[in-house]
Amino acid sequence: MPDVLQIGPLQLQGKLAAMLLAVLVGLWVMRIVSKRFSRNAETPFAKSVDDIAFNAALIVILTWKLGILLTQPSIWKSPLKILMVPGSSTELLLGLLLAGGYTYMQLRKHRIPLYVFFDMLTMGLTAVLFLVCALIPAYGLPTTLPWGIGVEGTVSRFHPFHAYTALLLVPLLIWQHVREGRNRSLGQGILLKYSLLFGGAAGMLASLFAAAEATVVYLSVPQLAYLFMLILGMLLPTLAHNTGRRELSTMSQNDSKTQIQQEQQNKEREKAAPAGKEGFVDKKLDGPNRPST
Repeated sequence: MPDVLQIGPLQLQGKLAAMLLAVLVGLWVMRIVSKRFSRNAETPFAKSVDDIAFNAALIVILTWKLGILLTQPSIWKSPLKILMVPGSSTELLLGLLLAGGYTYMQLRKHRIPLYVFFDMLTMGLTAVLFLVCALIPAYGLPTTLPWGIGVEGTVSRFHPFHAYTALLLVPLLIWQHVREGRNRSLGQGILLKYSLLFGGAAGMLASLFAAAEATVVYLSVPQLAYLFMLILGMLLPTLAHNTGRRELSTMSQNDSKTQIQQEQQNKEREKAAPAGKEGFVDKKLDGPNRPST
């Protein structure tokens, strides 16, 4: 991907164009999965998940790009510079917060389960990360291997950290679509759980070849993020187990209420029925276990 793309009189950063392309592909993947889920669902949602994701992505991009108009008013004199000047981390964080709030409100309004949204979002984000890593080069540690990459005009070679990450994401992409296509497992959290585990492990492995400074805990910031993904993926089965226990508890309470009502009905029948020999009612001939006539 070139550093600058020339489109007529307009110039666009190569990295920005690659990121926009990756986001569009990720939204396209979510749209396909959302349509497939709606066809198989008994009651389709009033608003599709991919529409919510598209609006959220639009909020992030617009806030990230147009936020500099407030922080750098001088850009108003030449608005075309917005295509070249990237937003700062402040605008990006603000966009993510706004998009998160919008997504939460829409999910509650349309009663879309969180696991359904997160499973679809996981598949879209995996496609986005794969394309970003495949299109945007990232230089790792120095190497003498023949597939090392370097800056033009220099003899130094570095590990293609971006290529390593993209190759490690290929099995995850294949597994996600094969799993979802065969087992219809969307909404169970299985895709989210194992994608976090695999993505965290793959990122940790690829980070061994990345040139990053370690923090006070001897791990770089990306490695801490991958570690968080692994921990979160391992904790998800515990959360699902607790949810199952609550459902079982509710079912047992309902069974207990039914049993109590049945006992009360049996007592009422005993009082209303005529007494047999020795003044008692034969329970074998009464109640739910009585023989059919």
